[in-house]
Amino acid sequence: MITPPIRLAFWRLVLAVTLPLACLSIWDVISLAGKLGIAPLTSKTWLVILAVLTLAALLSFVFLVLTFSTQREKLLEFPESPPKIPRWLALTGFAALLTAFPVFYFHPYYGDLLGKQAFIRVFFFFLLSLAGMFALKLAFPRLEFPSALAVALTSQAAANIFIAYLPDISAYPFAMGWAETSRLYYPSLFLSRQVYGQPFPWPILHPSLHLLLVPPYFFEAPLWFHRAWQVFMRFAMLGLIVPALLSRLKIDSRPWRWFACLWVLVYLFTIPLYLHLAVIVFLVLWGHSSTNDRRTWFWLVLASIWAGWSRLNWYPMPGVLAAVLYLLEVPYQPQTTGDERRSAVHDLLSMVSYLTKPVIWFVIGTAIAFASQRAYIALSGIPAETFYTSLSSDLLWYRLWPNASYNLGVLPGILLFSLPMLLFLALTPGRRGLHPLRQWLLGLGLTGLFGIGILVSMKIGGGADLHNMDVFSVTLLVVFAYLFTNSQNPESVSPFAFPFSNPLASPFLRSILLLILLLLVIIPAWFGQRVSSGVWRYAAAQSQATLTAIQLRVAATEGEILFISQRHLVSMHMLSRVTLVPEYEREDLMELAMSRNTTALEAGFYPDLQAHRFAMIIVDPLRINYLGSNYAMGEENNAWTRYIIKPILCSYQQAEVFPADRIAIYVPQVGEQKCP
Repeated sequence: MITPPIRLAFWRLVLAVTLPLACLSIWDVISLAGKLGIAPLTSKTWLVILAVLTLAALLSFVFLVLTFSTQREKLLEFPESPPKIPRWLALTGFAALLTAFPVFYFHPYYGDLLGKQAFIRVFFFFLLSLAGMFALKLAFPRLEFPSALAVALTSQAAANIFIAYLPDISAYPFAMGWAETSRLYYPSLFLSRQVYGQPFPWPILHPSLHLLLVPPYFFEAPLWFHRAWQVFMRFAMLGLIVPALLSRLKIDSRPWRWFACLWVLVYLFTIPLYLHLAVIVFLVLWGHSSTNDRRTWFWLVLASIWAGWSRLNWYPMPGVLAAVLYLLEVPYQPQTTGDERRSAVHDLLSMVSYLTKPVIWFVIGTAIAFASQRAYIALSGIPAETFYTSLSSDLLWYRLWPNASYNLGVLPGILLFSLPMLLFLALTPGRRGLHPLRQWLLGLGLTGLFGIGILVSMKIGGGADLHNMDVFSVTLLVVFAYLFTNSQNPESVSPFAFPFSNPLASPFLRSILLLILLLLVIIPAWFGQRVSSGVWRYAAAQSQATLTAIQLRVAATEGEILFISQRHLVSMHMLSRVTLVPEYEREDLMELAMSRNTTALEAGFYPDLQAHRFAMIIVDPLRINYLGSNYAMGEENNAWTRYIIKPILCSYQQAEVFPADRIAIYVPQVGEQKCP
């Protein structure tokens, strides 16, 4: 049963959050009306919106003031005495509320218009979560209001994330994003004999990701199925982490195990965690055993091989995660003797003995990952140096802070995202069950992973979200989950227990832990509501006309045709009579441009352009347009413009463009060369 002080504090908190959100939403509405050139006081629609928001703000203020009066008990009786209705009806209402937020933002006008107004969006999300809280309370009367709100907020975030991915399943024939065509095309290279009738080199970027996306090519699946498979694999790979992690934790309550599943999913999706990194994580979580070294080695080797086929900065991940699990599950027992000198030697020997396994796992796992990548390079048929272009690319340190590419900035964003877990590890005595050596090593490991993540995020091409902080975030999740649920194996100190039911716990500690619990729910939910949702709209007849026009051009062209983008049209046989030119795919060219690898470009791409090797090039419409750092991905645009667009336009000219589908056709220049 919730105690009276916490009960009162909860309702005050709800009102204290509602009041400023309503006021800030009024500000958003007035600002938006000004941008649109609308006088809100002369429009009935805008007046109604302002009136509703003003009423919400006034009621929140009045009720908040009344909670400090002698009549507060009568006031609290009203929301805490809901009518009795059938459980199925309450749960149906709860499900409807979960879909209301993302479905509203699917609207082609209001969704786009109001989706960019941060305070209106958060306020709408919060109101729906409050309604969901009451629906859960009606369905489960014994559920306390704070718990119901926690479940509602987390469920609302999870529903928004899930539904936001569904519009990715589309039959639109062309790429729906800058990198989508690469994800659709690269998997075909592993089956090049089957797909193209001849062998081609394997992908350079993210080979393990594209291996996961190969299956639709086994039976020549349509484009919409490829997209559905990508969505399915994302949920499947990240979803496998949840039971793998929870199987190692001590959570006896079935309802809270379900809530933990939901919370971990929201956490993983809001990083956002790459689905091929998820494979490494669940392999180690499933396979690591503190009592069976053979089993640990088997899964560690498997995960390390996968890491080698993934990304350079993921090489150490299997060894790091295995070492973290070891530090959490295996107690450190230093040997002691009566002699002070001999005791110090024994301590050193004990430390070496204790750390031998995790150090070997880390070193051997990283070495296996490196060897695995070298094996992939040998099999791929591609020069080794092309796999390491990111090592020479620029660092954009300004992206640490709020910028046009990421409005939070990587450093404030990751600190906010991990704040409740960091607070728990720093301010609660939960970690006191571990020997100081284990605490220091865990802290040192997290610090190192944080630094590496920051460095990778600052590379040109990164810093637009928190995904390069993935290794740090996942490791932090594992450490936090163990200590939060008392699943660590301590030495001799009694493990920490939450003090809410402990009358000896200090009020300060109670307050700190209550704050942490609030942040654990609110912050992931806030990140979850930021996930954009919208339906990809297109004119099917117009897109089909574009595809037909490209086919006619292809059929009438003699010579090689270079698809820099839209290669899935070839790999999925949406165009006929096309022989794939495997070189110069857009992401490969972009990597060379961002690393300023003119040596590689001058060895092939530039001479081929100057010699008019290609009778036709299909790519996005090309424009010379240099941008500053005050534009989203400005440096990436400039690298693409300087090293790719300009050389193309020096040798080729636009023959036809399809603006609605963002496709252009370029043919060799005739006569004197003209460079823009």
